[in-house]
Amino acid sequence: MIPTVVTKIRWLKMTQIMNCSKNYNCKCADDLRKIMLKIPISKKDEFLIDLEIEKKEKKYTNCFQKNLS
Repeated sequence: MIPTVVTKIRWLKMTQIMNCSKNYNCKCADDLRKIMLKIPISKKDEFLIDLEIEKKEKKYTNCFQKNLS
């Protein structure tokens, strides 16, 4: 498959995701990384991946903020 601009941007975002400082194996961060690396097969699949990324990002943000304090 030829990488698109969207997949390249997702790859760069995936490399920016950090684990929680207190939890070395952060499940929220791992789940978000996995969904970021998912390759869409069609436009519909890409839309569903984007929705799932939004959900996982909210969960990751809450987890990360909670573990920082």
